[in-house]
Amino acid sequence: MNRIDGKYLKELREGRGLSIRELAEKIYVSKSSVQRWEQSVVPENRDILNKISEVFGLSVEDMRAQSAEKYGVDHLKGKTAPEDDALSPDERAEAKFGIKGLGIALAAVCIAIAFAVVLPIVL
Repeated sequence: MNRIDGKYLKELREGRGLSIRELAEKIYVSKSSVQRWEQSVVPENRDILNKISEVFGLSVEDMRAQSAEKYGVDHLKGKTAPEDDALSPDERAEAKFGIKGLGIALAAVCIAIAFAVVLPIVL
């Protein structure tokens, strides 16, 4: 399976006039994740690949094929990107829920803790 080269991702992003931050917000990941991918390869994470394909209006297969055509498979030798298994818990949550999802989850946890602490005091 062909990987999507980071240079190709950067080319797509710049071709659409998007900043790294704008792309990161559209696909619900951190700016540093996009920066890391552009220097390496895009991780083989179905959710991330689907979000990127929606932003650029290309299928994942088309992006893989175009990346391989422009940069070739040999270009990627020795370069790695985190797979789902190698992601930290924070990176896995970011990939699954996005930045906004993490904020919502964190708010829900804070509210639950507040109720657990305050409710017994009030009663």
